[in-house]
Amino acid sequence: MKGLVRERNRRGEGTRLRAEILAGAAQLLEDSGSEEAVTLRAIARQVGISAPSIYSHFPDREAIVDAIVDGAFGDFNAAIAEAACGAASPAAQLRAGCAAYLKFAAERPSQYRLLFERKDLLDGGSRPVPEMRTESFRLMVDRLQDCIDAGTSASDDAHRDCAAIWAALHGFATLHGLLPGFPWPDTEAMLDRIVYGLAQISPRPVD
Repeated sequence: MKGLVRERNRRGEGTRLRAEILAGAAQLLEDSGSEEAVTLRAIARQVGISAPSIYSHFPDREAIVDAIVDGAFGDFNAAIAEAACGAASPAAQLRAGCAAYLKFAAERPSQYRLLFERKDLLDGGSRPVPEMRTESFRLMVDRLQDCIDAGTSASDDAHRDCAAIWAALHGFATLHGLLPGFPWPDTEAMLDRIVYGLAQISPRPVD
């Protein structure tokens, strides 16, 4: 694919170029479905600049990918929070957030893989984990704790049971994408079983 022929930014437009670099890298990721396609040369061709121009904004390729990851986490968190806010009860909010999780994974598979399949994204390695990368999980824990406090959940450990819910959601989202021909149960039915079963919520709420 030929890169764009880009006009030189005027003085003070460096922020615009940084955004264009990120947008070009994100598009490469989406088009290829692979992080390996995101190289400095490929980004430069996509944006229509020379590769050395990137170094004024990012020290290396990893910094660009990290910025894409943070942007994807921002979109992911916002989708889950917005869905949860639209439901009436804590249990319905928990389920709505989990439904948004699966929707994001299905509609933006390349970005979803980038969120959870890169080394040190959530365990930090030698660096602290940015809060935005655990924001959606904290929201899940808060909603389940609300259910416990309201007496609608028999869970005695919101963090533990939300970890189980997250693992189940990720497993379903990943396998559903890898094995589309498998006779999967209806997604809504799977959500009910994952959320209400692992959160020990009974009776199931009416939205």
